Amino acid sequence: MARTELTLIMPGMAGVLSQEINKATIPTYLTKLINKATRYEKPAGLSRTLFNHFNDSPLTGSDLPIGALSSDGQMIIKADPCYLHADRDRLLLFAEGLTITEQESAELVDEIQPLMAKLGELRQVSPTDWQFALKQKPEIQFSAIEEVEGKGVDNFLPVGQDRRQWVSLWNEIQMQLYKADLNQHRIASQQHPINSVWFWGMGTFNPVTKNWVSISGKSPLLSELAAKTQSLVQAESPSSWSSGEHLWLLEKLDIDSDWQATLQTLDKTVFEPLWQSISKAKIDQLIIQVPNFAEYRIAPSSRWCFWR
Repeated sequence: MARTELTLIMPGMAGVLSQEINKATIPTYLTKLINKATRYEKPAGLSRTLFNHFNDSPLTGSDLPIGALSSDGQMIIKADPCYLHADRDRLLLFAEGLTITEQESAELVDEIQPLMAKLGELRQVSPTDWQFALKQKPEIQFSAIEEVEGKGVDNFLPVGQDRRQWVSLWNEIQMQLYKADLNQHRIASQQHPINSVWFWGMGTFNPVTKNWVSISGKSPLLSELAAKTQSLVQAESPSSWSSGEHLWLLEKLDIDSDWQATLQTLDKTVFEPLWQSISKAKIDQLIIQVPNFAEYRIAPSSRWCFWR
């Protein structure tokens, strides 16, 4: 008999579950699911989690092959704008939530393009998404920006034969951006300067065509990955779960907003129905993935594990 399996991804939930003080505020049915599940440590971020659902094998390197998704035969990596914050003896990287206008982005790209022309062409895809089309593939290993966010950059700098050239370019870009008029205006208006870029996104993506019965969620990366495997993404999840494997990406939980109210709503619309489906064995296995935190697996038999 065909099995029914649902993988549910909950981005942003790590900030709640990692704090013991939040335990009492997690709603009823989500608590039941977590308590009855078998937990596995899965520290991967959201992008790596998504890639691993569509790649032929888990990605274990420090980088993610995001450039391969938009490549038209060229060697493309990312050179995303970011803010480096000096914190005692280290530099912390911040890229999420930066506000950059189209005009500012274009001006910054023009500012640093001459420094990068020897290696390739810098392109503005969106104000916070810059691509670097390379003339040739470097002997280098980068680190995905998502996994550097909010951390000191020293442990994530490029490694490999061409390391010196790329670190030197990175430093030159910082010096150029430091004296840019635009950044002086941003500082004067109490905005973070865009004082660096982060190189990443190199590698090989080997898409595997998996027979997902349904894929649900609103994410550009999810849509790109699904397209590479000839899969269709639905904005809304199915109302019932047929035989086969399903993938469902929830919207990111914003812990800076009223996340408790959001979880209460999800408890009624998502977790209670899933608990009932598990209880009635309509789902043979539910996998809840919390990026940067853990993975929870629950089957109908798990409900009777009284010691959990």
